[in-house]
Amino acid sequence: MKSRREYFESRKMLMIGSRICYIISAMLFFIALLSQSGFATIAVIIALLMLGGVMCSLYAGRQKEYLFCPKCGSKNIVKKGLSGVPASIADECPDCHAKLDLDKPVNKD
Repeated sequence: MKSRREYFESRKMLMIGSRICYIISAMLFFIALLSQSGFATIAVIIALLMLGGVMCSLYAGRQKEYLFCPKCGSKNIVKKGLSGVPASIADECPDCHAKLDLDKPVNKD
């Protein structure tokens, strides 16, 4: 299994990818409203981008299950940044002050 640091990094990249897909699809939606033709092409691209964004969000949600303190079960070891994207992971649990080995596989706790 992967370590907590790997789960953190993959969750961060998946959430950034989903936000990028959502932003590009919103921009394309506004371009489609302003354009005179090409609605079908833009609609297909928007649908694919939205599908990609949803899939990234679902996979990022799965990664969240492993980001907790193994001693007390606290989920406060991850600090969130802009729009909920994880910004940093703590080496020490803020609740029970236990030292966390972030590079150890999750199933070895």
